Amino acid sequence: MMMKRCGSSLSWWCWLLMVCLSGASPAQVQLRPGQQLAINSSTMDLGDHAIPCVADWNNDGLPDLLVGYQPAFKVALFLNSGSPGHPVYSHFSNVVAGSSDIYCPASGCGSPAPFICDYDHDGRKDLLVGSGADGRIWFYKNTNTDAAPILAAGVLLLLNNTPLSVGIRATPYIYDWDGDQVPDLLSGDGLGYVHFFKNTGTAQTPVYETDVFVQAGGANVNFNSRSCIRVLDWDGDGRPDLLGSGSDNFAWCRNTNPGYPPILNTPVQLKAPIPVVGLVPIDTGYRMRFEILDWNQDGVPDILMGNADGTLTWYAGYRFSIRRIFPSGLGQITLEWDSADNLNYTISAGSQPANTTQIVAAKVASGGLTTSWTHTPTAPSQFYRVSIAP
Repeated sequence: MMMKRCGSSLSWWCWLLMVCLSGASPAQVQLRPGQQLAINSSTMDLGDHAIPCVADWNNDGLPDLLVGYQPAFKVALFLNSGSPGHPVYSHFSNVVAGSSDIYCPASGCGSPAPFICDYDHDGRKDLLVGSGADGRIWFYKNTNTDAAPILAAGVLLLLNNTPLSVGIRATPYIYDWDGDQVPDLLSGDGLGYVHFFKNTGTAQTPVYETDVFVQAGGANVNFNSRSCIRVLDWDGDGRPDLLGSGSDNFAWCRNTNPGYPPILNTPVQLKAPIPVVGLVPIDTGYRMRFEILDWNQDGVPDILMGNADGTLTWYAGYRFSIRRIFPSGLGQITLEWDSADNLNYTISAGSQPANTTQIVAAKVASGGLTTSWTHTPTAPSQFYRVSIAP
């Protein structure tokens, strides 16, 4: 970004700004501090081991929330009564299939794992549910309209005419992993791995090959026990990346392949700021399960984390980038950038982009969603670098 300003007692100044985040691509999604979801002004608590999924269930333009939970081993549906960017949930009902509540009992942390998709490509949203007990996956077909789903009794997904399974703690996800225009099946499991079931059938009638483990960095990717995954272009380079959560771990694997299938780097933990300490790896406790969505409708993906204690934590996503640069007084400029609470920033300057080594401001305190800083340039051409302070 370049700006020029002229005044009666000032010479021309050329201010050129360069911003980067140390250790990450400037376009990578960053996360703000976590906030617990509420229901009727109290912390939303489903009981134990919440596994979230978000979709517009009733086609009213608002994100609704499905959560698998214990000890009922059912799937809760929260319809959003808020507005775009401001979800409001006041009560829930259990999702019914056939004539009764969906019920997937399991020992330990095996809550039902819901995923909404148009599984049979008939133009209506359906529901998949991963079973914690045996790692099988149930398909609940929508027999009504897309705006008012009515689910048939569940049928098991098959592999070679027998029930498909990942062992235990299945967390299903539908995505065209190999780029052949036919949706495939991915799933986490109880040991933390990611299974890829290639669909050799059609979008309308899937037929799956025997699963293989997804690899990252030349080895089977593992997100710690009880893995859950989603696919998204996390760093803004136009390539789909893999995100995964597990026990005390949340990470992403960057895709380095411009084609298909993705070629992934080893997992890198994702961080969010907390008071006093600053950026730390996200860890809301063991058995984390997550969902990706644009919760606040700002065009940047957010993270919704289901926790072992039955609560859910929302992490707003943002891009660490400059909003604007403008003259703000006699010979001064102001930089304004997207930021997050609980962080400080270091600003360095130099005469060339590769030589911005002179620290001109240390520990500039965050201003919240945006932070601004005012400076008097010391040279006709000045380059600036903003980074998160250690």
